[in-house]
Amino acid sequence: MDIIRRIQKTGGSTYIVSLPKDWISDSGLGKGDEVIMEYDKDGSLRVGIARTHKGSKLSKDLEIDNEIDQKLLMRKLIGIYVSGYDVINVRSKSRISADNRKTIQEFARRVIGPEIIEEGTGTIILQDVADHADLSMKKVLRRMHLMVRNMLDESIRSIEEGSTTLATQVIERDDDVDRLYWFVEKQHAMLGRNPSFASRMRMSSIEANSYLSASKALERIADHAARIAWSLTLTQFGKIDEMLIEKLVFLGEKSISILDESIDALVRGSSEIANRCIERTAQLRDETNDFIGEAVKKRGKVAVSLSFAAESIERIGGYSADISEIAINLAEGG
Repeated sequence: MDIIRRIQKTGGSTYIVSLPKDWISDSGLGKGDEVIMEYDKDGSLRVGIARTHKGSKLSKDLEIDNEIDQKLLMRKLIGIYVSGYDVINVRSKSRISADNRKTIQEFARRVIGPEIIEEGTGTIILQDVADHADLSMKKVLRRMHLMVRNMLDESIRSIEEGSTTLATQVIERDDDVDRLYWFVEKQHAMLGRNPSFASRMRMSSIEANSYLSASKALERIADHAARIAWSLTLTQFGKIDEMLIEKLVFLGEKSISILDESIDALVRGSSEIANRCIERTAQLRDETNDFIGEAVKKRGKVAVSLSFAAESIERIGGYSADISEIAINLAEGG
């Protein structure tokens, strides 16, 4: 909701603007408390609670009952986490069930920061103990890239070697990428909520939006790397024409190269590299479509497995192109 205030002038050179009463009350502020203000590159001025204020930790209550679906409970917890809250107070009018406790504990293991600091019959309190400004979005993105790249490389190797063990390991590592993506999502939310955090991150809202979008693309690429590995479990690749396997591996390796180039373009702020990456993606799309045309000539599970893997390789190229477009937008307009 937009709130409009008229600028007042007092004394010879002091300008003042009143703060919304509801925001003051909700933030637990009063006369004499400090707020922090920060200019953004887009000309906006952020006002937030100073880190020294005793009520500066952002808290969210989550009321549950023992009938709640466990997947929904997990999604609610993740939703609160990525929205930038420091403390989550899970409350129930009755004793919290064993299933609910298990899901809450699993949530604390799946994300970076939150730990259970208090536990009672009908209450569980989680507090984020991580310093989210200690690791920049750019560093997290680079870490995600290395992790996703390794997943993609090993998914291709699993097809080349026909190794279901390697394929299973790739699928299991998808959760590690999710952890980093949720971390970036929370950083992005905190930038909007807390000007002091934004000051420590030294990042404009345009840069933050760009890195959030790029990290989402990496998260989706990780999903497709896992999907390529999963396709191996649908059939026995040893029975597939060796030439088709070689073509699929070639396409997979090309998608890795394009991914590397897109991240390089983003980190270096190079429109030229990004544009070259986009052009290579178009070529990869044509090659994967040709491969799928060959694959569907096979029958049954073989055709399905090869098509699944090739479609994911094509999508990886598409997400890499998205990262390249983000790189161009940031380089030219950031």
